Amino acid sequence: MSRLSVYWPDECDSTMAAGKNRPTILPFPRRHAVESGPRLDVIARARLLFANRRCRNCSYPVVEPLELDDAMTNSSGLEIPGTATLVGFRCQSCDAEWNV
Repeated sequence: MSRLSVYWPDECDSTMAAGKNRPTILPFPRRHAVESGPRLDVIARARLLFANRRCRNCSYPVVEPLELDDAMTNSSGLEIPGTATLVGFRCQSCDAEWNV
């Protein structure tokens, strides 16, 4: 069994200054670097959905977001809700459409 030690950055600097062996630092990839596609700005998307929650034409409260077919998929191959590109909205009452 091997022994894994954890070093704090300031301890590494003092260890190297004292002339001791430099600790081996293992690199771990960042999660967002592994995912493909652009990072999703969740707050901007939520603000867009809130600002367009009613129809601009008739003020009907049921509005459907229009999204591109570019959603991220999970390990089961299913689309992850809220990851597709939001391009506009459509009213369920008068069928009015408008861009983001």
